Amino acid sequence: MRVEVLGILDPAERIVRFRCESGTAAGRWMGSALVEAGRYDVELDIPEEVVEWTAEASGTASLAEAAGTERAALITGQVVGYDDGDDPVVEIRVGPDILLVELPERRQELLREGFISFQAPEIQLYPYDL
Repeated sequence: MRVEVLGILDPAERIVRFRCESGTAAGRWMGSALVEAGRYDVELDIPEEVVEWTAEASGTASLAEAAGTERAALITGQVVGYDDGDDPVVEIRVGPDILLVELPERRQELLREGFISFQAPEIQLYPYDL
């Protein structure tokens, strides 16, 4: 995902505010070097299982800061796929990219090509070079 780092919120914790095609949020920079404001290619990761979420037949992919928090983000994305078995990973399209999210329960309530919304306590940004 192409992001623009807008600023450093907490240098010690490596928390940055970033913007992408789907919105603006805060996340933890996971690169080996300290980050500066600028544009980067990153993979977004949600490090924790998502246990509370809502499913909708339609919607709009988005990424936004959760009100009243410094790090949490509200994420809405289109369900691309998931395994009908025991694998908890669900593929969710947010903008042009795919997020892999672990949903330990209720996957049968998801609609393929439908939308899911959830709050992530933290987003991690892993930079890479193209």
